Amino acid sequence: QDVGTQLRWRSPPMAMAYEKTKSLFDTFKQTFEADPCDLEKCNEQLGQLKRAVFSDLHSSGALASDAKEHLLARDTLERACFLSIRRRDLTGFERHVAQLKMYYNDGQYDLPASEQKHPILGLYLLHLLASDRIGEFHTELELIPVDDYQNTYITQPIQLERFLMEGNYAKVLESQKTLPQMYYSFFMERLVDTVRQKVGSSLELSYEHLPAAEAAKMLMLADVPALQEFAMRENERKAREEQDDPDGDMTPSLTHKKQHAGLVRWEVKDSRLHFTRSVEKRLEIPTLDLMVNTIGYATDLERIV
Repeated sequence: QDVGTQLRWRSPPMAMAYEKTKSLFDTFKQTFEADPCDLEKCNEQLGQLKRAVFSDLHSSGALASDAKEHLLARDTLERACFLSIRRRDLTGFERHVAQLKMYYNDGQYDLPASEQKHPILGLYLLHLLASDRIGEFHTELELIPVDDYQNTYITQPIQLERFLMEGNYAKVLESQKTLPQMYYSFFMERLVDTVRQKVGSSLELSYEHLPAAEAAKMLMLADVPALQEFAMRENERKAREEQDDPDGDMTPSLTHKKQHAGLVRWEVKDSRLHFTRSVEKRLEIPTLDLMVNTIGYATDLERIV
């Protein structure tokens, strides 16, 4: 008898727990791959499956003793990632990716390479870009072997980050046509919205009003009605941020300029986009004084050293 057969013969509870869990996985997989897919039913079945994988198998001792149980756990988490994207559950997506890293980065399980590893890691990188979390993006990228940078799923977010840093937003928009997987479209939509917010912030600082058609073109929108819809969403977003941070966050930042949130309202009127600034002004940072003080601190530190 092989080792697997001996293990099942010696530990019937372990074998029963595995077979029950495998049956739950097969049911979940069938529901997940159905067309159309019932996302709520999938989520319910996933909850039952995760309890079976990480509770029942663990308590029976199977999860600590056999590679196939670890493989089942990894397959479960990978499909959980894709389900989270389909349900637009970003918190769940981040949680499942964090759990998966244990199976991707830890060699103790001796599992075969997963075909979904690079797609999921690439999706996570794209998620960080779309969330404007550039620092975390680079941290995650450093955890990926350099040889994997040539993988299509990893190359895509790396190129997109480069386009963002260059301000080449047209290339970002063009990249929507060459997505390596359907799940990337959700994060690309969010990334384009982030880019539009950055362009919009620049427009606010540069203009009091400008032709609506020209503004739509700058914001990569199809037409003026699309601009009106975007303006409404921007005003709603700023209202939420102002409510969350009524006093303003005056901490300098390259990406999050919350000191402008709530100060400018967008309005499309008479074929022009108007930026209406509130009369009440918030505290402004004295730029020249700040620069002089910073240089002075640096000089003092140099003398001390």
